[in-house]
Amino acid sequence: MRSLQFSHDARPPAPSGAFWSAGRARSRYLLLAGGVAATLALAACGSSSSGKSGTASASGGGTINIGVIGPMTGSSAEIGNLMSGACYAAAHEVNAAGGVLGRTVSCKLIDDTGDPADAVPNVTRALATTGNLDMAVGLETNTAATTIPLVNNAHIPMVTTNGLPSYDSTTDTYFWRMTASDEQNGAAFVAWAVRQGYKRVALIFQNNGDSQSNQPGAVAAMGHSGGTMTANLTIPGDASSYSSVVARVIAGKPQALIFAADPQTSATFLSEYRQLNGGKVPPVITATESLTPAFFSTVQKVMGTAYMTHDIALIGTYISPSTSAYSLYKQAIYGTPQIKDPATILGVGTISAIYDGINLMSLAMDEAHSTSGAVYNSDIAKIASGTPGSVVVDSYAAGLAALKAGKQIHYEGVGGAIHFNAHHNSPGNFSASGFAANGSPTFLGEIPGTEVQSLVS
Repeated sequence: MRSLQFSHDARPPAPSGAFWSAGRARSRYLLLAGGVAATLALAACGSSSSGKSGTASASGGGTINIGVIGPMTGSSAEIGNLMSGACYAAAHEVNAAGGVLGRTVSCKLIDDTGDPADAVPNVTRALATTGNLDMAVGLETNTAATTIPLVNNAHIPMVTTNGLPSYDSTTDTYFWRMTASDEQNGAAFVAWAVRQGYKRVALIFQNNGDSQSNQPGAVAAMGHSGGTMTANLTIPGDASSYSSVVARVIAGKPQALIFAADPQTSATFLSEYRQLNGGKVPPVITATESLTPAFFSTVQKVMGTAYMTHDIALIGTYISPSTSAYSLYKQAIYGTPQIKDPATILGVGTISAIYDGINLMSLAMDEAHSTSGAVYNSDIAKIASGTPGSVVVDSYAAGLAALKAGKQIHYEGVGGAIHFNAHHNSPGNFSASGFAANGSPTFLGEIPGTEVQSLVS
């Protein structure tokens, strides 16, 4: 999947019931934080989608099914937990507003295990046995190349959080993405390094799809940054030692490390760096997929709290906590019974695209008076961009009320205004986060998308 971004305010509510305010804010996914087990799939009801060209009215029966395609088991199960949490929150809000066309929406978890070999049969089976999904979300980076074609060929609109640069120019009809590709996210790492005044930067990426997909953008951006790339290395995950690689990096005398790896790999690498460099380790810039309890606790054990809170910046999708859309999203996350770890789910900016995507696709169904993907798909762009005289709405309830009043709507969600291009991409801006002493996210700063784009174009 792609790097996820923690939002500015991801702390739990204060005892008084008010939310604590924490300052701060892609490819992308995170590890699952305690709580919502992947096995919490909602009971499957048959989809009442009437086929690729049919329509479904408010009087139609059955459940509208949202396929959440992601790793619900295996080493990346934390990603699936985040995805399912955002879906549960959106479904909770949609159903509280009366459902879609008067019908209940339900999240159906489809396990891709994070492995393309498993993803194909699992997704194929789900498409064949659920009476047709009505929409899909997730479809993360590790398996997107195999799952997206299956969903697209089934004529099911999807909002994906994958970070593959190849989808920057896709022609898939039912593909929609509201987060940047990993190439752009990698460039955002460099943009942050430039802001901090780092002139000598080493690039180290673990050899997995999530980490390495950021590497080309970071390399390209370094070439335009005016700085020096002291190393560009790919390392295996979870090795017992990285001493020889660490020695090479140290020899380049970097001022900062752009470093993307899983928790254990990161802990081993950084602890050996400190041992071999007289107790000193440069600041680390990484992806917000690492802004998780698992990463914090694992690395903190070897690097200490001071390093975690002062020398790590995590880059990802920006969302603004000052908007009413964010406030409503926050209420939904904390008010949804299935969600057991709302602070972590709320903190991941990229995951909010799933919530926005479900609202957007649900409103498109209402606009089209149909649950058929072939019918309502075009209304997704219409509602996202708005038309002259459209009413701006920031929630499903507000959008549904406006549609019932005979008005045209323009949806602006947690991620702000949506500007889909010809390839159904709307990348947005970035921000940097840090860790507080308790492992919660803190806001470090916003990085405009135009600033990032200037480093890769």
